Amino acid sequence: CRPIGKFDADQFNFSKVADQITACTNVVAQYYAPLMYGEVDIDSTLEEFNKQLYAAGLQDIIDEKQAQLDAWLASR
Repeated sequence: CRPIGKFDADQFNFSKVADQITACTNVVAQYYAPLMYGEVDIDSTLEEFNKQLYAAGLQDIIDEKQAQLDAWLASR
């Protein structure tokens, strides 16, 4: 199997999901410190954290990244 190249963050065009990235960044900022410092119940907070990430558009980001990766692979 020969290497086909490298697809990384430098090649990802964020423009279609810029608002979702901003929203997810804000969610991370809200939950990161309390989770890292053990200030909250981990299980319930992680569940809420994940819900908030998906509400902020995480699936849109994942789908766009996959679409770009698929297009990149198809062009190889």
